[in-house]
Amino acid sequence: MSTPILSRYRLEEKLGEGGMGIVYRAFDLRLGRTVALKMLRPEASANISLRRRLDVEARAASSLNHPSIATLFDFETEGETAFLVYEFVDGQTLRDREAERPLELLEVLSIFLKLAEGVAAAHEAGIIHRDLKPENVMITRDGRVKILDFGLAKLQRTNADVTNIPTATTTPGTILGTVAYMSPEQLEGEAVDHRTDVFALGTMLYEFASKKHPFKGKSPSSTIGNILKDEPGDLSRWAITAPAGLERVIRRCLRKRREERYQSVRDLAVDIEDIYRSLSGFTQSVPTSEFRLPMSRNVGRGLFLAVQIGYVVLYGAALYHVEAIGLILSDFPFFLPKGACIATILIAAMCGVAVRLYLLSAVGFDHPEAGPKFRRLFPVLLVLDSFWASSPLFLSARIRYGVALGCVALMAYLVFSQRTLIDSIYPQRNTA
Repeated sequence: MSTPILSRYRLEEKLGEGGMGIVYRAFDLRLGRTVALKMLRPEASANISLRRRLDVEARAASSLNHPSIATLFDFETEGETAFLVYEFVDGQTLRDREAERPLELLEVLSIFLKLAEGVAAAHEAGIIHRDLKPENVMITRDGRVKILDFGLAKLQRTNADVTNIPTATTTPGTILGTVAYMSPEQLEGEAVDHRTDVFALGTMLYEFASKKHPFKGKSPSSTIGNILKDEPGDLSRWAITAPAGLERVIRRCLRKRREERYQSVRDLAVDIEDIYRSLSGFTQSVPTSEFRLPMSRNVGRGLFLAVQIGYVVLYGAALYHVEAIGLILSDFPFFLPKGACIATILIAAMCGVAVRLYLLSAVGFDHPEAGPKFRRLFPVLLVLDSFWASSPLFLSARIRYGVALGCVALMAYLVFSQRTLIDSIYPQRNTA
């Protein structure tokens, strides 16, 4: 099957598709380079409003030249098809990057510093993005940040050479964008300015620092209500390592009244940089216990949960055979009588079940305090698990001695593997 050619570009792979457009990876046959082509969907190509939006994006992107903004090479038309030619950004969206491995706070600050600098450059060129969200931010393989999709951009008059371009959003009451990252004035259908991008940046910064969206509701309607009326919860509840200065920065971004927000994204970038420098200097001078296994966080959580389920099964088996185990233990001269042995097993098993169910729910629901809680419980778990790890030795008369030793070694390993997994899932930073 022949590869489709559009103008001088060979279409190689569909990179993404939305309600309005399609993005392809393509090869420029004249210049010999890989590019990204963005065009309207075939059924939308005759829509005048959408074609105008593509024109707005072309004008906005072509006027920008910044390392954190995807470069527009050209805006072409082939027959009825109009398309934008962008640099090809080889990487992941911010959303996908976070899903692969949750970003550490310093990584988040580094990314948002570059992101804020890119948005500030756009504002200084008279361009408001109006659709900032994790899906419109790319992280390249070498860690660079690229802002994408100026399809909803608003071009403001900054000097005699810059002209306002009419878009669908010039109609009062019109809402365009992604609800979860909109500012209150956007949701109310009011005229917006650069401070609506400040709100979106604050929303994303809260989300990626805390791993929880500040306004997300059960439905788009409840999310809108939360943005218009509610204040986000304390950042420290979810991001225990976040400094108080970061919470102040985010709250200033998320003020309902735009007059109370940062009046310049450049000022926001300066504050983010100050926090980043103070934290990076601190972590360089203070040893940390941060550690990650060479696996994704979700795999680590799955393994931890599997270990807890294994312990629950062990306790269940002990409770089911408690009489037989008590009888075996009572045969040893240095053990308690049968009744006392049974009581000890019952208490140890029931305590174990309670602790394991707690850990299953805490890590299963990914509670931010699961790591610290486990570390506080670890001395108790060490004693409890050591008791159960030694139990196969007392069954050596019923099973082979080598099998008993193998079971002891495996269960002793599980005692400490849990701690290793928790340190990888919920990294701990020393604070002194």
